[in-house]
Amino acid sequence: MMRLVIALIIVATGAGTSLAEGIPPLGIRAGFTSWEGTDQIHMGAHAKLGDLFQNVAFTPGFELGFDSDVTVLTVNGDLAYRFTELAQAPWGPYGGGSLSFNFVDWNGTSATDLGLSLLAGTTYDLDNGNELLGEIRLGLMDSPGFKLTFGYTFF
Repeated sequence: MMRLVIALIIVATGAGTSLAEGIPPLGIRAGFTSWEGTDQIHMGAHAKLGDLFQNVAFTPGFELGFDSDVTVLTVNGDLAYRFTELAQAPWGPYGGGSLSFNFVDWNGTSATDLGLSLLAGTTYDLDNGNELLGEIRLGLMDSPGFKLTFGYTFF
C-alpha cells in the first residue's frame, strides 16, 4: 500500500515532468470534508500543469482525509475553466470538474472508487508571485458530498 501511495504522490505532484521543462508550480491544500455522514479534515498537494485549452487548466493533486473511523486518500484530476472575462486582478475565479480515485479505509475495510465532482473557486495573486486559493467541491458520483479547501501555490 505504501508503494502505491508514494507512486500516486509522485504522479499527482508532477514529479514526472522532465527537468528541461522545469518543475511546475506546486501547492499545499487543507480543509473540511463531509461524506456519507462523516466529517473529516483533509490535507494534500497539487501541481499546476498548465492549460490544455485556452483558459482550461489541468491541476492534478492528492488529499488525505482522516477522522477517528475513516481514512480517505483521493487522487484528483481537476479540469477548471478560468473566467478571465469576469476576473479583476488579483482575483481569478474558476469552475470545472474533477475525476478522482478514492481509496477509502473504514476500520480496516477498504474500497476504491472512481469519483466525479464539480468544483468552483477563486485564486488570489500575492505580491511575491505566489497564490492563495479557496475552493468548494460537490460530489456527483462516488466522491465526498462536500469539500471546502484552502491552499497556497508556490511559483
